[in-house]
Amino acid sequence: MATEVNQALAAHAQELLDEAAGRGQRAIDQVEADLEELARLLVGQVRLRKALADPGLPPEPKRALLTELGGGRLDQASVELLATVATRQRVRLRDFPSLLAGLAAMAAFTGAEKAGELEQVEGELFFLGTVVEQQPQVRSALTNPGLPVENKRALVADLLDGRAGRRTAALADLLVELHEGHDLDTVAKAWAEAAAARRNRVVAEVRSAVELDDQRRARLAEALTRVLGKPVVLQVTVDEAILGSVVVRVGDELFDGSIRSRLEQAREALGVA
Repeated sequence: MATEVNQALAAHAQELLDEAAGRGQRAIDQVEADLEELARLLVGQVRLRKALADPGLPPEPKRALLTELGGGRLDQASVELLATVATRQRVRLRDFPSLLAGLAAMAAFTGAEKAGELEQVEGELFFLGTVVEQQPQVRSALTNPGLPVENKRALVADLLDGRAGRRTAALADLLVELHEGHDLDTVAKAWAEAAAARRNRVVAEVRSAVELDDQRRARLAEALTRVLGKPVVLQVTVDEAILGSVVVRVGDELFDGSIRSRLEQAREALGVA
């Protein structure tokens, strides 16, 4: 799973990302590309990983190393962020590429927000997580240790073809490469929730036996907003295993109103298998 960015590093990173976005769309998109490229590079470059992850090495030598490595092509925000990252968060060497993936996601959200595409990226990430979670054949292929990573990357690219934009496709491809296909659904949904949080919204994952019309979606969103105290974004999927009503998950909290659930609870109470 991608390493979570802690609060101190996230605040520092967001300042730098906002500064890049203030210089224009091209600048923030370049930072996103820089972070994605370096995350891939660090998988095989152990010595570079050690240097960047060393909290005892001052930022200035790291800046010089990154400037030389990038041949002057790295955005200044990318260099500054990577030069100081280890002072804001301790992380195991093997997890350093995943930490950069989390920062790349933050950069993607910042760029998407500037371009007016943040809601779109949020929905695309949730779609990806749901497809992997609900399609056993896809999950089996992605977690198959005998299937080359390139094949897994191609599979995810096919899944997103025509259904997702450049930012989501790039993040998904990065995750597959870093984790060899594992935990893609979990991380994609976590990033969708992070994108929603940037818009001060909460993602509610809704499973229903039938497609919900606009009126029912609006009523459900309104009710959940009252309960949670924040605007709610519904991500609805049809699940025939639900025998009635709906099942709603918000983070770790489950609101289960399905007939199947109530039947199972009744069987448990009666001691019936």
